[in-house]
Amino acid sequence: MEKLRIKLEKWVNGGYCLAHHDGHAVFVEGGIPGETVDITLSKQGKKEWFGIVTTVIDPSPLRIPSDCPVYLECGGCSYRQIPYEEELKIKTSLLEFMFPNVKGKIEVSFGPSEGYRNNVQWQVEGNQIGFFAKNSHRIIPSSASLCKNVDKRLLIDKYNGFWKENQAPRSKWNQKQISLRLSQDKVVLYDVEETKIHFLNTKLTVPKKGFFQINQFLLESWIQTIQKLLPIDADVLELFCGCGTIGIALRDQIKSLYGIESHDKSIQYAKQNAKANGVNSFVYDVMDLYLKPLPKNLDRYSTWLVNPPRAGLSKGLMESISHLQPKTFVYSSCNPSTLRRDITSLEELGYKMDSLYLFDFFPRTNHYEVLVRLQK
Repeated sequence: MEKLRIKLEKWVNGGYCLAHHDGHAVFVEGGIPGETVDITLSKQGKKEWFGIVTTVIDPSPLRIPSDCPVYLECGGCSYRQIPYEEELKIKTSLLEFMFPNVKGKIEVSFGPSEGYRNNVQWQVEGNQIGFFAKNSHRIIPSSASLCKNVDKRLLIDKYNGFWKENQAPRSKWNQKQISLRLSQDKVVLYDVEETKIHFLNTKLTVPKKGFFQINQFLLESWIQTIQKLLPIDADVLELFCGCGTIGIALRDQIKSLYGIESHDKSIQYAKQNAKANGVNSFVYDVMDLYLKPLPKNLDRYSTWLVNPPRAGLSKGLMESISHLQPKTFVYSSCNPSTLRRDITSLEELGYKMDSLYLFDFFPRTNHYEVLVRLQK
């Protein structure tokens, strides 16, 4: 692979530093703007090149030693060469660049930058367990015992020792992946077992393979912020509701709720979770929100609460919003790019954004959650 000496210019999305060479934009991992570095090019396109820092020639005063021996090899993290406080500034600045009208007004929520993940998917190949190396299917065995993002209870020190301690025979788990999650005071294989979650006077059961927010330290503050954004006694349409997490946690503020999710098992558990928490009036239904338009009789729900996958909202959903005309729109997104696209479409429909929060659900990586409210 070709090597190159280059000066880094600025931070851009994806955890990269941007540089230029011979007419090409070069996106570099492991650097800091202002540094001169040697990089190894990992990909060379017609206009864009990608590379990884191998040697720092002129270091930034912000640079610190990485606390992970497989940083950049693993590819899971983007900012272990700088203090966490600087990472938060970078994420805020990048979000402000995407939404210039809220510059200086973004509220940032963060917690401990280590041990925050309440679940993990370890890859398995023979007797090796760990994360894949970046852009490969080669396992980095030490990652399973060293990863600082993962709660220590989910780490694996030795292959046989872990399974002896947890009494989990090989026949019980996926042969290619070990999916672990914290469930109350124990660890479960969440691709084959339910998960029990207790928070904010709410008890939830998540189905096997079910989605749940991974940052155990920010879950409550995220829910409490959503609560501040909802009207009192709201009639809520909750899209991508999963097993009912948000609506059920905020049940005392919600007058009525109609929850929609594409996975029938999640809807089954949402109904059970509602009853387990003393809620009998919430309605849940199975519908693929990317394929079908919303029923016209949902116009009684003046507040919409959406938490979609990275793809964001579909054109069909935007058409439903145009027809049903909700007054308040609360949107939590793990992908700022699709969020910006969707907010542009909502603004064209007459909505105005009045609140924007950055929740750093994924410290040391280039990812984060954004919560916004739009009103009409």
